[in-house]
Amino acid sequence: MRLFARTPMTGAALRIANTLAGYISYDGVFRGAPKGFAAFTMKELQAMTDLSDRTIRAALDELSHLFGLTIQRRHHARHLFAFTKIYDPHQDVPEAEDSVASEQAVIPAKTRVTGTPVPPSLYRRTNRNNDTLSTIQISEGAGSVYQTPFATVIETAKKGTEAESMDTQFLWTGFHMLNTRNSHAYAPLSWLIAFVRKAKPKFQTAEKPHRKPEAPAPACTDPVILMARPAPYANKDFHEQDLRRAIGNDAYDGRVSEIRKTYGASQFAAKLAVHGQAVKDGTIRP
Repeated sequence: MRLFARTPMTGAALRIANTLAGYISYDGVFRGAPKGFAAFTMKELQAMTDLSDRTIRAALDELSHLFGLTIQRRHHARHLFAFTKIYDPHQDVPEAEDSVASEQAVIPAKTRVTGTPVPPSLYRRTNRNNDTLSTIQISEGAGSVYQTPFATVIETAKKGTEAESMDTQFLWTGFHMLNTRNSHAYAPLSWLIAFVRKAKPKFQTAEKPHRKPEAPAPACTDPVILMARPAPYANKDFHEQDLRRAIGNDAYDGRVSEIRKTYGASQFAAKLAVHGQAVKDGTIRP
């Protein structure tokens, strides 16, 4: 499975390969398959991989080309699948040390995967992720993204994000630089999609809207309010008690009545005006 992860292939092919490898019989009894084979019907593959029949057949053709996948078709029983070219190209392993399945899975050519002998090019325009490479080989130069199938992936992933206005080649180069710095020789396709969606343009700050200067509040011209300002409103009850004690009740009521008569103010407003004038004159404290 590590070899599958390092080998460039479509997402559908990787899913099929991992499924088959996980069900290989090692005792010659598991699922009725001989040793070194995996037994599946096409319906079972569809159910386990959630892929269409057409996509599965294209993926099997691709695996036959990459890893020598063979199929021994059986009526009213599971088909037998075996990988005949499983080896790690990064290791110098003698041919004699090939897997047991390679030695035992000699099946006539007529029982191999039917269809196109050579799978179609992986670098073609497509709107399906199943036909896009599932792993990306990281290189320092990165190269032109438009010579790979990932240009369409990047352009689709950046729609509706902050990276929508960013250049596709710039994002591709940045993705390679990030993985090179982190010593990654290969990166899954999901990393590229996440990188594009989280990318933010540098040196772009949203302009703050210019706030219109607020017009100054109109000056108060009400004489009753102006007279009441020197006396804090919260102390109005204390002001009344202190002023009545200082000048007497009759004088207090007379001042209130005069304010009401002169300015047409209410009883409450007139009291506050009397308190303010008394504070201003120093008769009582604020």
